[in-house]
Amino acid sequence: MTKSLVLGKTNVGKTCFTINFADYLGVKELEFTIRQPAGFLSTQTYQVESALNELVFPDEHTTKEIHKVKLKLPAGKGYKRLDLIDTCGLIEGIHPNKKVRRAMAQTLSRIQDADIILHLIDLSKLKDNNLKKISKLDLEIYNYCHRNKCYAILANKIDLKIAKDNLNFLKKELDSAVILPISALYQLEFKEVKKFLLKNV
Repeated sequence: MTKSLVLGKTNVGKTCFTINFADYLGVKELEFTIRQPAGFLSTQTYQVESALNELVFPDEHTTKEIHKVKLKLPAGKGYKRLDLIDTCGLIEGIHPNKKVRRAMAQTLSRIQDADIILHLIDLSKLKDNNLKKISKLDLEIYNYCHRNKCYAILANKIDLKIAKDNLNFLKKELDSAVILPISALYQLEFKEVKKFLLKNV
C-alpha cells in the first residue's frame, strides 16, 4: 500500500485537508487507524462532519497521534489504493510538553517510511516582521524531501486575499518543487492533488 504523509508546521491545515480530501473522494465515514505515542494502534470511526468538529481546532498541537485513513483513488475502471497519514505539527526547537515531543518524534520517523510527502504551507503566514519569508523549518522539510522523496507542497488558503502574492513568492523561492495551491477548508483545487497522487501511486 502506498503511504502518503501529510506533513507541516502546526496549524497549517493538515487534519482539515486529510478529512476534506477523503470527503472529496466520496468517503462518508472515516475510519482512522491511530498510532498512539506509546506505539499501540486503535481505530476510531467518524462521519466527515463530526471529524471536522472534533479534530480540527485553532489551537496548536491538537493532533498528538498519527492518524491513517485508507483511500481509493478512481483510476480508469478501477481504483488505486492509498494510505493518507495525518501527523503532529512540527515546530522549531524543543516543545515543553513530553507528549507533544513524542508525537513530533513519531512524525519525523514516518518520513523515512513514506512513499509520498504532501507538505502543507500556510500562505497567510509567509512573513516575518512584515517581510516575506519561508520559515527555517519549512525550508528544512523542503531541502530533505524534494531530493529524497516523491514530494509536493500544498500551498494552503488560496481562498484568502493575500494568497496570490504569497503564492508567487513561494514559487519563486522554491522553484524546483511541485507546488499545488489549495484550500483545505473549501476543497479548492483538490483535483490537482488527486492528479498528482494518481501519477505517483
